[in-house]
Amino acid sequence: MKKVIVGSLWLSPLYSLGRVKAYFKGQDLSESVTEGTGGFDDFADGTRFEMPFFVFQGERDVITPATRAREFFDAVEAPVKAFELIGDASHFAALHRPERFLELLLQHVRPAVTAGRNVGA
Repeated sequence: MKKVIVGSLWLSPLYSLGRVKAYFKGQDLSESVTEGTGGFDDFADGTRFEMPFFVFQGERDVITPATRAREFFDAVEAPVKAFELIGDASHFAALHRPERFLELLLQHVRPAVTAGRNVGA
């Protein structure tokens, strides 16, 4: 998996060496926080959220299959929620298709977090 990530980052014109370094620093933190989550039960902490809930993932994700993510998404109750599959991408959809990921953030997340606020003021 690291080979896929390193290749994607190294060859992407969107990532400078500094951004690649920052990515791996973040991964080190994530690994220490998420250790032992292989058997994680998504439903254990409940499915009711008082905040917006979004799932944007690659349609060919084999680590978290879309059917499993959709099953959890459908069970979630949230004031605003959206589920979108990113075509021609797998688990690291935000890295492989950053333009589509940004579109989804702007389309779904930005309106949810800026509702009622004067953006740009």
